[in-house]
Amino acid sequence: MKQWWQVLGVPRGSDRATIRRAYAARLKTTNPEDDAKGFMALREAYEQALRWVDYDHFDNWDDEGEEEAGEAVAAVADDPEPVLVTADDAAPFEPSGPLPADAAPTPAAPSDPFEAARAADAAELERRLADLDAGLRGPWFKDRDAIRAAFDAVMSAPALIEIDRRAHTEYRLAALIADTIPRSDAILREAMAVFGWEGEGNHPPAVWALRARLDEWRLIASFGRGGHGLQGGWRALTNGKSPGWLRRLAALRPGVADQVRQLFELADYDVPGIAHSFHPKAADWWRAHLDAPRFGFAEVALLLIGALGAGLFALVGATPALQLWGAVAALSAGVALAVAHWRFVAPMRWRRLQGQQDSPGGFGWRFGLWLVVTAAAIGAPATPWIAGSIAAVAFALALAMFVLDGGEHGGGGLPWQRVVVLGVAGLFIGPAFAAMSVAEQALVLVFGASCGLVGLSARGAIARLIAPSPVLIALGLMLALIVGAVVRSDWLPGTPLIAWGAAAGTGLVVMSGLRAADPNGRGDGVASLANIVLWAILIAAAVMSIPPSQKQGDLMPPISVSPADPMKALEASEPGFRAVKTGNPKLYAEVAAIRTAMANGARDRNAGSREIDRLVNEAYQKRLPLASAALIAAEMDIRLARMRELRMEDPRVCVGDRDETQSMFTRQLRERHYAHALRVAASAPQGVRELGQGREITATELLRIAANGDTAAANRFAAALSGTDAAAKCDARIAMVEGLVAQPDIDIAKTMRPALLARAAPKSEKK
Repeated sequence: MKQWWQVLGVPRGSDRATIRRAYAARLKTTNPEDDAKGFMALREAYEQALRWVDYDHFDNWDDEGEEEAGEAVAAVADDPEPVLVTADDAAPFEPSGPLPADAAPTPAAPSDPFEAARAADAAELERRLADLDAGLRGPWFKDRDAIRAAFDAVMSAPALIEIDRRAHTEYRLAALIADTIPRSDAILREAMAVFGWEGEGNHPPAVWALRARLDEWRLIASFGRGGHGLQGGWRALTNGKSPGWLRRLAALRPGVADQVRQLFELADYDVPGIAHSFHPKAADWWRAHLDAPRFGFAEVALLLIGALGAGLFALVGATPALQLWGAVAALSAGVALAVAHWRFVAPMRWRRLQGQQDSPGGFGWRFGLWLVVTAAAIGAPATPWIAGSIAAVAFALALAMFVLDGGEHGGGGLPWQRVVVLGVAGLFIGPAFAAMSVAEQALVLVFGASCGLVGLSARGAIARLIAPSPVLIALGLMLALIVGAVVRSDWLPGTPLIAWGAAAGTGLVVMSGLRAADPNGRGDGVASLANIVLWAILIAAAVMSIPPSQKQGDLMPPISVSPADPMKALEASEPGFRAVKTGNPKLYAEVAAIRTAMANGARDRNAGSREIDRLVNEAYQKRLPLASAALIAAEMDIRLARMRELRMEDPRVCVGDRDETQSMFTRQLRERHYAHALRVAASAPQGVRELGQGREITATELLRIAANGDTAAANRFAAALSGTDAAAKCDARIAMVEGLVAQPDIDIAKTMRPALLARAAPKSEKK
């Protein structure tokens, strides 16, 4: 094996400059792609030479050098005569002052061509660094593409072949990129990959700042994904095109203001880099909006509750007078409570958040007395005087808690889903409500409104009250209420809706406190399960309270009617069948036969609907491979949406490790997919000319597209696709489909037709 000086072609005692010149000369004739071993040997020899210069120079003398040095020392020691220095051996004289005017100038030493080239390369590197610096710092900023081009120019500078200069440039670039965040985001990933800053090591502070910026990127990306707790607030802060009135409407959505407040706190204290993504106009508007209490969702919910009560009174009031005045009273109460919350409760909560006002005491006895009133509503007969007294006391206590304890936790974040559930429960309660007396109707509505007030305003206070053992106390109270309703049903006749409704309504209020006491924890899960049980109890009680005569209904005498065309109704609900009528007459005839049998009672409706779905699915699977490029492109876009929803539900379903048939897709996606299936089932097969258009995108190219040309990212995607991490594999598949749907329709169709044909082939052909 050759020694390093033999590989470089220099004397063994060469200095650092000579070694570098020799290495640069050899490097020009050694191509790593043509001679990988030779390049590695040259690089290893260069590193050994530098180590020898730095560390081993005084420890590696050869035997001849040691012998010559010993002989010289012995000769001097044995010679008694002094050693004289002749004129030829004397050091040349260098005058300390300037030369005389008539003296000829000393000729300059001939310059080293290699050093001149090094100096030129260094100057070119500095020029490129200055160009990148000017593009990032200004005053004339570059766009993202120009910044990337300037960075690529720096990294391709010839001077970076020197190790010391490259290390120095690495630290300069790290400091520059860290100082110019977020403008330097355009080259952050490239710089991290080039210098390996994502790996562990003793990095300078600027590199750690850049790694923190990557963490901010990941956090920002999570904000945009569906299901994140701060998604609504993030969308509000990053949308700068919305007018003020649209932002005002967005602020009425439940929890958006609180999410924006949390994001501001994150940006101010924990993750300051996310503030770069805030739109300045939106951020300024929201900061001004949060500086004072505003009309929000709590007020809207109160108005909706009042409107719901007014509607119940107006539709099913026991008497005409109650229908009129009950509706007016309910609507007026909703408006009054909304205004009171806006002008009194919300400012008080805002002052508490600012630390300007302490929370009032005495909630324990207020809530305890309200529970006593609930027990009275469960056990006492609903006579006019008893019902009126219970309703008045319950509403007064609820109003006191609404005013004194309102909005300390969550600030009125009643989700829209609960309003919808309340409306659905109202539909079940309506028939039972219509059969009640005036006193019973008043008691149900007033007590229901009191439950809404307490549950809306005092969740935080209830959470503190049950804090010693939240789950045990909340479940104990709920079971006690249910036992009381059971006992009352056995010994006191009358409608069960009042007793069970009081128990279920109060239990829902207690569970709201449990949810606030342990959000996203065990208590939250227990509260969710208990809420399902309580709503089921409430609806069951409403159904049982309907008189038998109303359950059977007063049927009109049968009359002769002409049966409507069953396909007309189907086309009205699913317009895609109109295209099936002309594009696939056979399928349309089969569906029409099933619909006619269902209308005549000769076939079960559920079984008939399943058979229609099966026929549509078969036609869809059969015609999809030969459909137009636009339909196949739409198919891939729908598949991308399905994969995203499966990723949110369970990554194992996304990658096929678990069955997809049990997954619950959103209604919008299901309707979109069914309409697309009808279009495909009604489409005509494409001709040979259309089928041959486009180009097929290979898997390797698709990986490169998904990684935006980043080789390292493409390798990570490939490793994830062959790995066992379901989440990473699902993300890689989603990235590839995203890259595919961004291509022209004809290329998408050309790429997917073989797979679609194989999928549509009969099972006998697949074996």
